[in-house]
Amino acid sequence: MRRLLCIAVAYCLLSPFCLYGWWEIGHQTVARIAANHLTPAARTRVARILDVPDTPEFVADALAKASTWADETKNDTKTGEWHYIDLALQDHKSDIALRCKDDNCAPARIALFAAQLANPAADARWSQLDALRYVVHFVGDIHQPLHAVSDADLGGNCERLDPPIDKAKNLHALWDGGIIGAMDVDDRILAASLQQDIAAFNAAHQAELTRGNQDDWVWESHQLALEDVYYKLHIPVEPVIFPANCGEAPGAITGFSPEIDALYVDSMKPVVREQLIKGGLRLAKVLNEAL
Repeated sequence: MRRLLCIAVAYCLLSPFCLYGWWEIGHQTVARIAANHLTPAARTRVARILDVPDTPEFVADALAKASTWADETKNDTKTGEWHYIDLALQDHKSDIALRCKDDNCAPARIALFAAQLANPAADARWSQLDALRYVVHFVGDIHQPLHAVSDADLGGNCERLDPPIDKAKNLHALWDGGIIGAMDVDDRILAASLQQDIAAFNAAHQAELTRGNQDDWVWESHQLALEDVYYKLHIPVEPVIFPANCGEAPGAITGFSPEIDALYVDSMKPVVREQLIKGGLRLAKVLNEAL
């Protein structure tokens, strides 16, 4: 995604490079859940790629560490666009390809790097390690709803929170990490808690959660963003435009301050928990099929 970590609020308002998608805890949690649901064969391949012993604990720790690499390197690799897809509020699922020019979006990159894992000779530009780290990260990214939507606002980056909620200074940051931060847990504890939820699912429900592919999951996140963010917070609906930065965003967006209270944050915690569960189980599906 184009949102890199801001050094100052003013910079964030003028730049498209503002915030990481799912701050570290979110990505690491998704990775840990996925590690717990790998087939023995896939886990062995992951262990070899990450150069760690083939045990559940080592693989989970290494996959969690690998999950944030794509954010840590995207300035240097110029791959910011790979972390999200800008689907306008007015778009339909059939518009996914239209909003993904030259495969520069998260769902397209998931498919490409999963194919690279399945066939290391597919593209000599990417190592198996790079392909794995990208897949792990981008599957996590598309389960953050604001990575799959745009209201001429860079996925919620242009609606400032006043006052900030913990470290979150805008709406996108609230969903990247503010809601998870309000849970006051680290990735190990959160993953273990979510794994308890998963253990209570019957086989049919777990199969339902992993149904589909990256385009289906992106569209699901898009619809979730509409319902639980844009409509619930009464954010103005803007024309279908994609500003390069918040300085070029419509005044109705940059002047809009969402009313976020503790009730909203608490009501969204179950939504975030479910997205993390889906992200972890679906990441495991992608890796199991590719490896």
